[in-house]
Amino acid sequence: MMIQTRLGAVLLSCAMGVLLFVAGVEGASAQAEQAAQEQSKPEYSKGFLKSAGKVQKDVQAGEWPAVLEGIAKFEALDELTPDDQRVILSWKLTALQATGDRERFTATIEEFLASGLAGPEQIGPMHQQLAAWYNGKKDTAKTLHHFQKFVDATPDATAAEYETLGRLYLQADDNQNGAKYLTRAVDASAAAGEQPKEFWFQLLDKVYVDGNEPAKRLANLESLVKRYPKREYYTRILSLYTAATQDDRIVMMSVYRLVLADTGLATVGEYLSCADTALVLGSPGEAQRALERGMADGIVPDAGTNQQSLQEAKTAVARDRRDLPRDSQAAIGNPNTPGEVHAKIGLGFFSIGDPARSVESIRRGLAKGGVKRPDDANMLLGAALVELGRLAEAQAAFAAAAAAAGPGSYMTRVADLWTAYAERKSAPPAVE
Repeated sequence: MMIQTRLGAVLLSCAMGVLLFVAGVEGASAQAEQAAQEQSKPEYSKGFLKSAGKVQKDVQAGEWPAVLEGIAKFEALDELTPDDQRVILSWKLTALQATGDRERFTATIEEFLASGLAGPEQIGPMHQQLAAWYNGKKDTAKTLHHFQKFVDATPDATAAEYETLGRLYLQADDNQNGAKYLTRAVDASAAAGEQPKEFWFQLLDKVYVDGNEPAKRLANLESLVKRYPKREYYTRILSLYTAATQDDRIVMMSVYRLVLADTGLATVGEYLSCADTALVLGSPGEAQRALERGMADGIVPDAGTNQQSLQEAKTAVARDRRDLPRDSQAAIGNPNTPGEVHAKIGLGFFSIGDPARSVESIRRGLAKGGVKRPDDANMLLGAALVELGRLAEAQAAFAAAAAAAGPGSYMTRVADLWTAYAERKSAPPAVE
């Protein structure tokens, strides 16, 4: 793993500090009467000031052997002040960087940090540089130690830097901290208006599988599929939802509808389960469409009991096409018709492929009141509106479904996935 560093900023800071040192020496007499400035001025020893001008000129001229020779003489002096040492270490870093002496350069950074003389703006990048050095030496423990110090000292750490720290923890078999910093990478990237990397979610998925943490795994997969909708991710989500909801058919049907609308299902078992769930809930048209889609995708075998199930679904759809208009008019004409009946008729119209009349019936039922599962009715309403391309209305319906289901419910989570899907559909196409 390559570790990119910010040390250029540190060396520039060191160089600027050296230049300010010279200006301070040359202008000291002119500032002697300014008490406030006197108090804030660096304190240099006489022994240091005696030869500092010569070394500084060598620094400015790029005479690095002479600079290092002068530094060696300074290091032999007694009673150097902290300000003396800070300038000497800055010169030394600049010279060793220029001469390419990586061993001594790195040792000097460690010396600078150990001295406590590094400025706040230098500490983080210096630790980052040490992490890069030890990473090259394949010293995992020291790499991780210094990169953690870098992140701790860097309020504006980037998503890529959080990723690096997370992956270093994973390499050290510390999955808890690995997940912590990969999650920070996701959050930092999203906060910056960027698309978090798909790879981060994949790493987190493995962490949660290895740690047997299904709740965290599901939340991560939901975040992943919102940004990178793929059949394989939906397959994992379907499996987790099935286990978590104890195969709640109403919740699962809402998920199946979403996956069919978005990417399509991935396995024969998913298509057959979707068809079975739709039939049980009274939506043979959705069962028919699922089986036909699976067969068209080459996933569901076009033979045997599958063909029998498809024909049964088609027969039920034909019956509903015949009866639904009459049932709908009868329900509308009777002021005592419960809202639940209108919602069921709305499901029937969705089943036979008439989303416009489905929307009308469901809204009629919700307005009338008495719908047993307003969360389910609003989810179906949103799905029908998505089919009609009325995406803003669909998002409002999904919000109503979530409100009816309540915080933390699985139906609310599915509504959130539907909302993300509607947002993707309504977003302008990406410019390549």
